[in-house]
Amino acid sequence: MIIGGVLLVLIVAALVWGFFIEPNVIMVERIELEIDNLPSSFKGNKIVHISDFHSNSFGNREKKVLDNLKQLNPDFIFVTGDFISWTTKDLNSCRIFWKELAKNYPERVIGVLGNHEHRHRNLRLADIKKLLEESGIEILENETKKIEKDGAFLYLVGVDDPHEGYDNIDKATKGINTEEPKILIAHSPEIFRKIKGKNINLALVGHTHGGQVNIPFITNFFIPLRYDKQYKGGFYEEDSTFLYVNRGIGTTFVPIRFNSFPEITLIELK
Repeated sequence: MIIGGVLLVLIVAALVWGFFIEPNVIMVERIELEIDNLPSSFKGNKIVHISDFHSNSFGNREKKVLDNLKQLNPDFIFVTGDFISWTTKDLNSCRIFWKELAKNYPERVIGVLGNHEHRHRNLRLADIKKLLEESGIEILENETKKIEKDGAFLYLVGVDDPHEGYDNIDKATKGINTEEPKILIAHSPEIFRKIKGKNINLALVGHTHGGQVNIPFITNFFIPLRYDKQYKGGFYEEDSTFLYVNRGIGTTFVPIRFNSFPEITLIELK
């Protein structure tokens, strides 16, 4: 009887934590990263990597993100897909946040599309892209942006969603200088096996939510990868290419997180 009561209390506490507390506690993960051939003008620059908002509105979580960014003061913000939830019916409910974000960091917010944009239940992809671009967010679709600073260059390779097969890494990297540093942004870590030999220094992705619900010794509730499930979240290095998998801000399927806090990643280039 006592054991049953204790178990019930633990289950209720875990559910309260998972549904109401952890999804609203945003963690800032800080990384210092040395990149080969990085021009001195980019050294010390700060990149914020955010992902998987699954936004439906401008709520408390979005306000917390903006407050955090004011403290971090990044040079660039890279967003790796799933800007909105695929159940969102009214884009105007999301417009406020994305417009505010881009207004605070003009021409410094750059992103790629995710599977929720491509497979939205209610909205056309063209309308979603229009919302983001009119808000001031630059969307890269299998293309490269050459970022210039004090006469030096850094390539930002933006690859469309690999989870749904919209990626084209050859098109995205065509014609770029192999000697200059390159950062790649894509929605899913499923791109990682495809960029070997492309001289990418750093790949930033999301999609996994870090497992979303991680019960120790039991299971990861949510790792939506067709392969390479080992890239659940965090930092990896293979063949001189770094990979960072962001846990995301929002949730999907069920609005719960357990042992997988929402994340803003701050990367300082060295």
